[in-house]
Amino acid sequence: MTAARFETLTPHVDRFTPDDRSDRPALGAIHGDRATLLVEGGASAAHLRSFVDELEAHGRPPVVAIVLTHWHWDHSFGSAAVDVPVYAHPDSRAELAVQAGYDWSDEALDARVRQGLELQFCADMIRVELPDRSDLRIVVPSEAVDGSRTIDLGGVTAVAKHVGGDHAPDSLAVYAVEDRVLFLGDCLYQKLHAPEEQLTIAGVRDLLEALAQFDVALAVEGHHDDVADAAAYAARIAELRRAADLVEQHGADAPAQAGGDEGLAELVGFLLVGERAPA
Repeated sequence: MTAARFETLTPHVDRFTPDDRSDRPALGAIHGDRATLLVEGGASAAHLRSFVDELEAHGRPPVVAIVLTHWHWDHSFGSAAVDVPVYAHPDSRAELAVQAGYDWSDEALDARVRQGLELQFCADMIRVELPDRSDLRIVVPSEAVDGSRTIDLGGVTAVAKHVGGDHAPDSLAVYAVEDRVLFLGDCLYQKLHAPEEQLTIAGVRDLLEALAQFDVALAVEGHHDDVADAAAYAARIAELRRAADLVEQHGADAPAQAGGDEGLAELVGFLLVGERAPA
C-alpha cells in the first residue's frame, strides 16, 4: 500500500516520508553506534514494519525504543510491530489506554463518530489503513516523558521534550542533538478535535517558547512531504508568531493585516476561531 520513501537525512537520522492516501505521517529514526530510536509508532503495524525493514536493510543498529510525538491514531497504532518500550507524554498514555479499550468494529467506530468521540475523516482513514481491525493491538506506552527525556544511542543523543500546542496538548518534539534534526510531529498544526479547526494565542506562544531551545538545521513535520532547512523552519515559526501578533493587536480586523498572504491569513483565521471559542 505504501508509497513512502526511505530517506537518509543526516549521518544519524533517517525518515520514511508521509503518505496521504491513508494519512500516514512521516516516521523517523535516530541511530548511534549501538542503538536506533524510532520516532512515531505509525498508523499500523504494516506501516511501522515497512520502515523497520528498511532500517535493517540499511544496516542500522537494533531498535531499542519508540517515542510517540502524540497519541493520535496515525502516529501510534502501529507500535506493536516492534517489541520495545514506548515513550510518550502521560496524557498520551491515558488516551491510548482509552483507545485500547474500544471496540474497533465498523459499527462501533461509526457510533463514536456520531457521539463526537471520533472525527469522520479519521474514521475514513482508519478504514483505509486498517480494513480488518479484528486483531488490532494498541500499545499503551510504558515510559512517561513529562518534561524531557534524554536517550543515549551510543555516541548520539536524542532528546524528547514536551512542547504541547493546540493540535495535541500531549505533543513531544524529538531532537537529534548531534545532527540538529528536530521531529515536530503535528505540534505546529491547528486543533482538529473541535467543532471548528482552531489555534489559540496562548497555545502558539507557549509552543514557540518550548521550541526555542532547539538549534535546528532540519525540521521534520508529520504530514509535510518536504523537510525544512534552517531558513524554512525559521520562516514557519515566524509566520505563526506573526499571526498571533496580528490577532492579539487587531482582533477581528487581523485578516485585513495579512497583506494577501494566504498562509498567514489561514493561520489568522484559525486563531480568530480559537480566541472566540469557549474556554
